[in-house]
Amino acid sequence: MTTPADWDLLVAGRPSVDVMFSGLEAWPALGRDIDAEGLGVCAGTSFNTPAAANRLGLRVGYIAMVGNDRWSRIVRDEWETEGLPTDFLLVVDRAMPFVSVALNHDGDRGFVTYYGAEEGDDRELDRLARRVVETASARHLHAYAGEAADGLVGAARERGMTVSLDGWGGPWWESSAPLDLLLEGTDVVLANADEAAAMTGESDVRRAAASLGERCPTAVVKLGAGGAIAFADGRIHEVSPEPARIVDTTGAGDCFNAGFLRGRLAGLAVEDCLTIANICGARAVETFGGYRGCPREAELRELVASRGIALPPARGGPG
Repeated sequence: MTTPADWDLLVAGRPSVDVMFSGLEAWPALGRDIDAEGLGVCAGTSFNTPAAANRLGLRVGYIAMVGNDRWSRIVRDEWETEGLPTDFLLVVDRAMPFVSVALNHDGDRGFVTYYGAEEGDDRELDRLARRVVETASARHLHAYAGEAADGLVGAARERGMTVSLDGWGGPWWESSAPLDLLLEGTDVVLANADEAAAMTGESDVRRAAASLGERCPTAVVKLGAGGAIAFADGRIHEVSPEPARIVDTTGAGDCFNAGFLRGRLAGLAVEDCLTIANICGARAVETFGGYRGCPREAELRELVASRGIALPPARGGPG
């Protein structure tokens, strides 16, 4: 008899505090004040996917590092509110502010970010992630392409985990490692259209997805209002977008990732995983915060059932 893993999902990263403005009449210009219609404050960046996956019923081990400053305390408060396990949270006794301001205008967004890490902080987090992956009993590792600690993917594979990578970065995505090497040992890569184009050099999203799919078994390209596609089993899979009233697009892709992994870890077909992912991404943009709009498991079951999808309980999740 196989013993269930302690964790469904491991994710590593530094959490930020996101300050979000919406309803801008125009993009800011030097010397000109503009007003925002809405304001939100929320833990974000690498916090989004584990928090969303936790809401969806997965047992999530979030490997992270925070300080003792007021920004870190905001993250800690949300960590507690969301009920995320703190088994792999490293708290250091000094300030480690990480703040990102998101400006939402005309369905798009721009960021200003302050990353207050000291030299060696990222290496310490990488060492922690490697120790956790080498010792924890988990089903899946989700990391960031080009940002994962050296050897982390290989260590996860040796421990029997499947692996997904997010292609973070937008049109400026770049990595010193060849794409074949970067995706080696990866089961799923998830990228938006700009990232997929930058990673592959292909301007057509279907060709970009196919190019990524030549390097890992499942390549997902997020198209926002255009839905999503995936290249798997030698062909393109495509699903339509979910309707949404856009308030703040921060974290939509992260919630999409959580939804896709929720379906995949339940053993669902690629199209069903894409549908679940689109639902989570659409709900995310309807409220402030990178994860706060993501549905909880009971609501998700109702939403996917209306689309003919039976979502099994998350093994290891809170039910």
